[in-house]
Amino acid sequence: MRRGLAIAVLALAALLPCVSRAAAAPLPGDFFGVSSPDLVPMTPTQRDATMADQRAAGVRLLRQLFDWDQIEHVEGTYDFADLDAFVASAARAGMKVLPVVLWSPPWASNCPDKDTYRNCPPADPGEFGNFVATLIGRYGPDGSFWAANATVPKVPITAWQLWNEPALPVYWGGSGATPSPAEYVDLLKGAAPAIRAADPNAEIVAAGIPQSSLKGAIPMTDYVSGMYAAGVKGVVDDIALHLYDDTPANAVGLVEQVRAIMNANGDSGTPIWATEWGWASAGKPNKFVTDLAGQAANTDALMAALVARHEELNVRGLTEYFWHDGSDQSNTTDRWDNHLGLVFQDYTHKPAYDAFLGRAIDTTPPDTSAVLAAPGSVTFSSTEAGSDFECNLDDTSWSACTSPAAVGGLPPGSHSLAVHATDPYGNTDPSPALVSWAVPQPPGAQVQAAIVAAPKLSLGALARTLRRLDPARLARQHKLRLRLNWPAAGRITLALRSRGVVLARGSRVIGHGGRAALALTVRSRGRRLLAHSRRLKVSLAEQFSPSGGGPGAAARATFTLRRR
Repeated sequence: MRRGLAIAVLALAALLPCVSRAAAAPLPGDFFGVSSPDLVPMTPTQRDATMADQRAAGVRLLRQLFDWDQIEHVEGTYDFADLDAFVASAARAGMKVLPVVLWSPPWASNCPDKDTYRNCPPADPGEFGNFVATLIGRYGPDGSFWAANATVPKVPITAWQLWNEPALPVYWGGSGATPSPAEYVDLLKGAAPAIRAADPNAEIVAAGIPQSSLKGAIPMTDYVSGMYAAGVKGVVDDIALHLYDDTPANAVGLVEQVRAIMNANGDSGTPIWATEWGWASAGKPNKFVTDLAGQAANTDALMAALVARHEELNVRGLTEYFWHDGSDQSNTTDRWDNHLGLVFQDYTHKPAYDAFLGRAIDTTPPDTSAVLAAPGSVTFSSTEAGSDFECNLDDTSWSACTSPAAVGGLPPGSHSLAVHATDPYGNTDPSPALVSWAVPQPPGAQVQAAIVAAPKLSLGALARTLRRLDPARLARQHKLRLRLNWPAAGRITLALRSRGVVLARGSRVIGHGGRAALALTVRSRGRRLLAHSRRLKVSLAEQFSPSGGGPGAAARATFTLRRR
């Protein structure tokens, strides 16, 4: 609340906004990404238009190849021209970048004399780490690129993915090579010190591991188990997976299996990043190929499942592969990965674009429901899967809770539990579910005289304080918090009305007499009336219902609000 409004009621009520903070762990801002290699060769105008379309779909991260062989083909000589243009465009679009640092130059490869020297890992992992450190020195938090381009918004690169799919022979020496999780972990261990020295807060992401049936490939779970046997724990900040499978359920199953391996190795705190996933809408038939409708349905199902379970499975992000089709939809004989795009070859939207957008952007709050399932227990749920909950017992304070909530052992009298859900996108239900119940007096218990007696309620002082408020300022509030004197244990209901409209109302139960807070919700019709009124006569009504029986009490006062 603005300072002036707070001071106006400080003498009696200390009127303050009642703010509740969500206990949820919402999705990271860069949770949804795509791989879009077509961006680099584009003109700046084309790139800006494409990135704008990607942002409109909810994309906030671009996974991009940073080709070591192209950038430093000759040792110590760097060509950053293409990357500079790409990084500048991404920063202007407000996009984070996840580089995939890949392909050894001939001078660093452990097979420099082979045609496939690029595919071979570096002979010295430390050289690989030094190259990533050079990239950090240019594009990281203190990078020279940002200092030299002051007109470009600074969006430093803070996460780095080291290599790609080393479980496949093609990415570990070429055709006929033998992948080795131990050798890959040696690469990570040798590169990490230089990266940590260049940026102590850098997020080191392991290479994406696929579930592949290609000749010579190591299955995903075997490879990840091998990485842990070789000591990967603590070396990287994220384990990455490439979730290609025939159904969304099977793709989610891969995450479940790898999470179980990580948990068994004492690494439940390390996230899983799905840095590639997708289905083809055309191409030569195989288990990854469907049609346009199937691609959209699978996209929706996978995103929905992993968003809902992102906390349970500790999922860091979902990066779809990839943005743009490489051939026409009518081509049913080419490679399936030419049809993984969310947009057609001419950049018009496929149905999968809308499916991605529908899951990546969500501003709709969930609805919360709650019931008293049994004495001493309240169960609740949300219309949004994966929601977290906060509870408020007897209008005291909000705290994280899970269903069912135990509410036994409370003193005799009226009680209530408010519950609101917060979905994975950070949207909180503005209308909490409320469950009320009464705890009866034990047999033979004596009701205190102070409760039985109808207390005398006086609202004059409160009315004189509230009339100092400016109605326009009051119209901008959602919650008002009053400090009142409770005559005894029971429920007080307070309502402000004018011209037949409820301006604000609040009710609370406490188990004792004395000063306590009461929150009033300013109603939407009331805000409209307050906002358009220069002078407004207000009725202030208070109702008290004591716990344990006995007569209640009511009081009423009137005052006038004037625009100041």
